[in-house]
Amino acid sequence: MNQQYPVSDEALIEAVKKGDRNAAAWLYNRHIDRIHRICCRIVLDPLQVQDCVQEVWLKVFRNIDRFQCSKSFAAWLNTVTANTAIDYYRKWIKHDNHVGSDDIRARAMTTDENPGDRKLDGALIQQRIREALEKISVNQRTAFILRYYEDLPVAEIAETLGCSEGAVRTHIRRSLLALRAKLAGKLNQ
Repeated sequence: MNQQYPVSDEALIEAVKKGDRNAAAWLYNRHIDRIHRICCRIVLDPLQVQDCVQEVWLKVFRNIDRFQCSKSFAAWLNTVTANTAIDYYRKWIKHDNHVGSDDIRARAMTTDENPGDRKLDGALIQQRIREALEKISVNQRTAFILRYYEDLPVAEIAETLGCSEGAVRTHIRRSLLALRAKLAGKLNQ
């Protein structure tokens, strides 16, 4: 089908509600990168991220009829994503399946032929950030990720997390303090 789709998410959502699979594919393709980034940074285990992303999209398409076009679709999608990733992370941690730093270092080494090049340095920096993020609370990590990686305003983060803007600011401030302390300790080792 060569049907042209309107630019707005709302028009795509209306088409999806009517059963248009092409519109669903357009909506998916438009937002998949952001959803994947958020899940990656909250869940932390690269091996579990794809399952979490799939779970997000299942929830979105199962509940698309509940979405009200008076709200921003991106904000609603961020809420579904953050809550699903938080639940996924908590379930994963409960079963003590988290990846250790040695596992991450081994994965970084196997994906790069030359351990001395910039890719490995970047991987080690990312590993240290990931380790530090893993040690802060999931709410602090989520607020930090949504603010600094996804560049969302505090009001939207508050809506996503279901808390006040003051609570979001507190989560962000505490996450920054904890990350600074943890990364300073890692850099001195």
